[in-house]
Amino acid sequence: MSSPFDLVSISIDSDAKSMIGTAGSFKTCHPALLHTTTSLSATPGPSTSQSSIFTATHVVAKRVFFRKRDGNSKRQRFSKEDELGRTLDEANCLYWATCLMSLVYIFVDEMLQTQTVKQTIANEVPRLRLVYAAVAIPEDVSDCAGAAYLLEERIEGKFIKYINNNSAAPAHHLQGEEEKIGLFLCFAQHVQYQLTNEVVYLSDFQGSGDLLTDCQVMTGPDYMSNFGERNCTEAFRAFKMTHKCNVFCQAFGLQPFIIAKQVGAASDNNNNAYW
Repeated sequence: MSSPFDLVSISIDSDAKSMIGTAGSFKTCHPALLHTTTSLSATPGPSTSQSSIFTATHVVAKRVFFRKRDGNSKRQRFSKEDELGRTLDEANCLYWATCLMSLVYIFVDEMLQTQTVKQTIANEVPRLRLVYAAVAIPEDVSDCAGAAYLLEERIEGKFIKYINNNSAAPAHHLQGEEEKIGLFLCFAQHVQYQLTNEVVYLSDFQGSGDLLTDCQVMTGPDYMSNFGERNCTEAFRAFKMTHKCNVFCQAFGLQPFIIAKQVGAASDNNNNAYW
């Protein structure tokens, strides 16, 4: 019997032979189907017509895993509690990534309204977004065999890695439209870093077409535990030195970072001098 709170049921083909692509560093990807059990338009709350995974044509289910450090390369599944926690970390990164990319486009659109950006550059701005997503947990929480999944709309076409997790530069293999997107995403990092007062930016950009997924939120050590194990604080600390302003940064008025360089002791009290 269906609960009055049921909106959808989910079918997931978790067979390894049906896995979509090869396993990533942290997650496997499986085909999934959403079965609507209640009219979503009749449910209370915000409209699902424009910004929900429930409207996606095709979806996938991703499940986290780990490999032991003893040389055994076989994938291992987490305990139920750890699996849910890590899946929520992944969903949290997608949530923040969506917000941070929205921040970029607010900045871009406000600058375009000033008409100070060359039209040739304005015409090259790609319009990207994060995939719609949701966390799925077993209906029976006492089911030991139940798994937690991250549901995402499926990305079709050639999958592209635009920026690596520990990098502030486009991947070397990019060409043409892919290279332009890579440069724009480096510009997006600059915007995010600057507009959040040097607190956060996104990295590990990947996807296809106008869709992005699996971005990593990058922060300093104060927030390193908020966004999973891929939050590389060393790369974050080096961002000012590794980011190279490109045509988008220049066109939208962003200035190169000025790096303070330690040159030695200033006095007997061991204060450091900078220039």
